[in-house]
Amino acid sequence: MNKFVPTFKDDRDRLITIAMFISTIFFIFFPSLIVVFIPKDYISESTYNIAKALFNFELLLFLISLLFLIPIIGWIVGFIVAPLLMILNVIIIIINLCAIAGNKELKIPEPYKFI
Repeated sequence: MNKFVPTFKDDRDRLITIAMFISTIFFIFFPSLIVVFIPKDYISESTYNIAKALFNFELLLFLISLLFLIPIIGWIVGFIVAPLLMILNVIIIIINLCAIAGNKELKIPEPYKFI
């Protein structure tokens, strides 16, 4: 689990990070991928590192969910595991949003690094 102490340049960085976390609930890994592609002149290094870690975590969840497309076995396992993955995702996002609000340490699980 990666731990980040956010050091935002200004309120724009904080808003970008909050918007990225909230929109990942609906758009999976795409918001964090967009933030990773923003030029580094516009965002702080802390926001960039948080976006990379969130992208890696969300992409891993997405790839795990693709296993549920396998007929029969994937459907049975997916019926049980998919809701648990969604609940885990929302819990991690809520914990990190509370950490951003309190200027505390963010904790993003990153078992595998894609970027």
